[in-house]
Amino acid sequence: MSDLPPPPPFNLTPPPGYVAYGGPGSVPFGTQPIGGVAKPLGILMMILIPVQVLSVISTISVSNSAKDYLDGAISEAKFEDAYSGNITQLGGFLVIPVAVLTMIWMFRMAKNLRALGRNGATFAPGWAIGGWFTPPCAIYAVPWLMLKELWKGSDPEVPNGDPNWKAGHVSPLITAWWVMYGLLPLAGFATAAGLISGLQDLDTRDLAEQFDKYAAINIALGVVGVGTAVVYLMIVRQLSARHMKAIGET
Repeated sequence: MSDLPPPPPFNLTPPPGYVAYGGPGSVPFGTQPIGGVAKPLGILMMILIPVQVLSVISTISVSNSAKDYLDGAISEAKFEDAYSGNITQLGGFLVIPVAVLTMIWMFRMAKNLRALGRNGATFAPGWAIGGWFTPPCAIYAVPWLMLKELWKGSDPEVPNGDPNWKAGHVSPLITAWWVMYGLLPLAGFATAAGLISGLQDLDTRDLAEQFDKYAAINIALGVVGVGTAVVYLMIVRQLSARHMKAIGET
């Protein structure tokens, strides 16, 4: 028998950044990270909120100018200046990137539900895109229902493959968002149609009458828009955190 000392043990220390499958910080096989989409989406919403507030202020200003013009307190030129300076359209430039990121965000979460074993989901990943264009489009019923399902499926306390995952609760924020975004704006369709037609068919006085007639409802809808943006930002943050915890994304 040799008198030599035994060889030193192999270095079993994992290299920096290595995460064992199933260990802390690991992501189940087949899942897609969502943090890279959720973060810019949240930033856009934080920009949109003050823009919506400024839009409400602008609507109030134009409505007051319309009333003053109709009462003869200001000239037609001053009303036209107030109208041309209206910034209510500014928020529209942010809608497109918000919509695109929302679709990607929802699509990835829907795909991840499959990797988490959330069998029997009502909405396939493709509904994250097609659902926004499914009639009646203006009500956005499919995105509302899909967000509810994503919330349930993202519960980090539900084990992978649990067949009872649909019995989970849903945050009231999602229904609140749907009411404010899908239902309440229906009241403004008539006024919006009137103002759009006014851009081409109405003279200055008729346009001022449109603003004055629908001032209250337009301002109210603007305030609802601010609330909708705030609620949606909360949904993005809370659902993303919930989903990332469920898939182990850090």
